[in-house]
Amino acid sequence: MKQVSKAIVLLFFTAFVNGQTLQDVLRYSTNNLSGTARYTAMGGAFGALGGDFGALENNPAAGSVFDNTQFSITTSSNRSINDASYFGSNYQNKHRDRDFDQVGFVLVLKNSKQNSKVDIDLPWSKLSFAFNYQKTANFNNSFIADGYNNRGVDQYFLNNAQGIALENLQLLDGENDSELYSYLGEDYGFNAQQAFLGFQSYLIDATEDTFSNTSYISSVNGGSAGYFHEYETSRDGGIKKYTFNFSGEYLNKYNIGISINRHKLEYRETSDFYERNYSDDSALNAFRFNNELFAFGEGISFQLGGIAKLNKEIRVGISYESPTWFSIIEETTQFVVSDGDDQGNTTIEPNVITSYPEYSFKTPSKYTGSFAYVFGKKGLVSVEYTQVNYEKAKFNEPNDTYLVDQNTQITNNLNSAGILRFGGEYRFGNYSIRAGYIKQDASLKNFDNSATSKSIGAGINFGGSSLDLSVVSSEMMLQQQLFSSGLTDNINLNRDQLGIRLSYILKL
Repeated sequence: MKQVSKAIVLLFFTAFVNGQTLQDVLRYSTNNLSGTARYTAMGGAFGALGGDFGALENNPAAGSVFDNTQFSITTSSNRSINDASYFGSNYQNKHRDRDFDQVGFVLVLKNSKQNSKVDIDLPWSKLSFAFNYQKTANFNNSFIADGYNNRGVDQYFLNNAQGIALENLQLLDGENDSELYSYLGEDYGFNAQQAFLGFQSYLIDATEDTFSNTSYISSVNGGSAGYFHEYETSRDGGIKKYTFNFSGEYLNKYNIGISINRHKLEYRETSDFYERNYSDDSALNAFRFNNELFAFGEGISFQLGGIAKLNKEIRVGISYESPTWFSIIEETTQFVVSDGDDQGNTTIEPNVITSYPEYSFKTPSKYTGSFAYVFGKKGLVSVEYTQVNYEKAKFNEPNDTYLVDQNTQITNNLNSAGILRFGGEYRFGNYSIRAGYIKQDASLKNFDNSATSKSIGAGINFGGSSLDLSVVSSEMMLQQQLFSSGLTDNINLNRDQLGIRLSYILKL
């Protein structure tokens, strides 16, 4: 009986899409350089400085370094150039987007001997309460890759189809694609849905035309140059961080702070795969496979940190950021289109949104040490080092064999990586010029996905307010795996990003 209640959708499987992979682990665990224009212009090297809303990202003690109650807002414009390499072929495309990176408010309470009823200075010279919104990860991007491969997408569908009884892939009288696709997901899981798409589009066929058949073969072969592939991906979304910070300054020398962070994750990905150049004896002339993924969730984390002023010039900072504990839900939609001489155009579009059970994911923790030298009112230089143990990321689902296996993949393929930041600022009158540099080590053991960023900026202080501008240029190497099985080849991506940020700060 194929008609079952929607109430039991997907209770018994979660190993569903090429979703929970190393690419997703890194995507949800890696922060972009974001925040105020002053912070980004100096490469984010603010762990020993504080006094900036972006600095709360590095060290929660930054809140009590502020001299005044302040409000800050930052807008950004980003441009990405992606060079995609696939089996010797290269394709370049550009992507642009605009957003609000940051909005923050800090309330500073100062203690003074003159306002005290006792003739002594209390040890806590300053307390601050801050709230800051910051977009710590920006997923907005797109790329296109094409080239010839000696393997086709039929291998993906064959991998999923083997072992599925043919009777489950055939429509009953009066049954439509949506009903059968939903039924397969509910009773047999993701693999059976993929087998259905491949079989009904004539890409794969049964070795025997019997209900009990569980073996399948391909209906296509590649031409003399191989299969021609075109892969287009569009992504948007990000991770928004809402920080509630409490910090204090002790004896005008030591700053300590704590932050509680709420994270909101949204990720949308549309991938469109097109294949052609089949041999003359193939059943098809072309094949298209479209997938959409929507992931959304919430997380929580905390930070502890301190800053010490060793003398008038030297400051040091240390901080710890806990893992972010995410709860994530994913939804997918799919369709295929095939073109054959005998069948004509065949479209299998179930129009079914498949929702999967919520799962828990933990990002790695971070440890940061920083040093700054202040040249009075003339300027400063700062250096900071952060250690991120990516191999400690983990799916917290011990009863899910697929996610347990992904934890093993994390351990085997990810390592600890350092992030080194330099920044400097020079002031002349009410004007400032700034520069920064970031070097991020590779987090993958078998691929160099290291990244570098260079930044410059300037600012003007109007007394009761200030305006800052930054320009950040980044370069990184990434990989995109086509599918989770069968056709698992990678697209190599060289991404150049240029970000411009403008911040306005009002002192109250």
